[in-house]
Order: sequence, then structure tokens, then C-alpha cells
Amino acid sequence: MLKTKPAFKNDQLAKEVSKVLNTLLRSQEEGDVETFAHCFLHEQTVVHIGTDTDEYFTSWKDYFHQMDDVIPSRKGTEINEKNTCIYFNSHGDTAWYSQLIDTCYETKGEITRIEGFRHTGVLINTPEGWKIVQSHVSAPINAEGVRL
Repeated sequence: MLKTKPAFKNDQLAKEVSKVLNTLLRSQEEGDVETFAHCFLHEQTVVHIGTDTDEYFTSWKDYFHQMDDVIPSRKGTEINEKNTCIYFNSHGDTAWYSQLIDTCYETKGEITRIEGFRHTGVLINTPEGWKIVQSHVSAPINAEGVRL
């Protein structure tokens, strides 16, 4: 049986990944679709799961088709990230992250302010730099199942 090697932290690699995550969020604040797209690997293997039941994308093309409309509408929205954690596999070519985000978002035509929005994902180091290959966002709920 193969044993999983422990995750490790690497300050230099963490700065590189952190830069991609920061670019991802700032591009949304600025409504900049091109910069947003640059954060992702453009392949069929990209997966994104959003907050709504219909936001389950299993290719870059499908995800970008949705975000191409959404990102410009986010222009001017403030996004504050906190508690970002970044880890790497033992080879230093795969990273995973989690962070909490305070922001407003629109879904089904309704604007909602969310604090502690969960954002997680995986990046791989490519010849073009670190690229997101999997991401997931979710809204916190209380014990009664109501979004906070």
C-alpha cells in the first residue's frame, strides 16, 4: 500500500500561488474577464462548483461561458479575503487552498452580502505559471439551513 506524503508549506511557492488568488479576486472587482481567465487552465479537465445547483461545470469552456457574463457585472464589488491557507504536494507542483471571503454577489438577479463565503481549490504549476484546475465556492448557513 502506498502511503500519502505529507503536505508541506513553501514560502516562495506560496507567494506565487497567493499572487494568482489575489489576481483572481481583483479581476472580479475590476470586471476584467481577460485577467480572470488567465488564472485558470483552459482545458476540459477544469472543474468549478458554485453556490447554485446549476453551477456545476466540468470544463473550462462551460465555466467560462457563464463567467464571461458574470465578471463584468461584478465591477466595483469589493472582495475581502481572509484566513487563506495554501499547501503543496511533496513535488511542489500542485497546490490546494482555502480562504474565507466577504463580498456581495448576484444570483438569479438578487444581490446578497455574504461574510465568510468559502472558497477552495487546486492549482497546478504549468510552463505558463500556476493555474487553477478546480475551484469551489459555497455560502455559509446556520443550523436552520439559512444562508448567513
